[in-house]
Amino acid sequence: CVPIVYCSFILRCLFSLVDLSRFGEDPSSSKRKVFRTIFIESLCRVKTLSLSGKLVYPIVDSFVVHWPSLMERHDMVEICDVLVPLVDS
Repeated sequence: CVPIVYCSFILRCLFSLVDLSRFGEDPSSSKRKVFRTIFIESLCRVKTLSLSGKLVYPIVDSFVVHWPSLMERHDMVEICDVLVPLVDS
C-alpha cells in the first residue's frame, strides 16, 4: 500500500507541474483531473499508528482512523465512527 500511495503522490506532483496549454488544451478549462489520496487506518490500531500510516501520513489528503484516541494525538486525522460509535461519557 505504501508504494502505491507514494506513486500517486509523485504523479500528482508531476501533473501539477505540467502546463496543459503545451498540449493544445485550454488552460482555463476545468476538465483537469485531480488525484486525491485517502488512507484508512486499520481498525485494530487503537493507541498508535501503524508503520504504513506513519509513512504515508505527511503526503495523503485525508487520513481516517476508527478510534477517538488516535484523533486526539494527530492533527490531520478524520474519524470514521461507523464501526466504533462515539459514546459521550
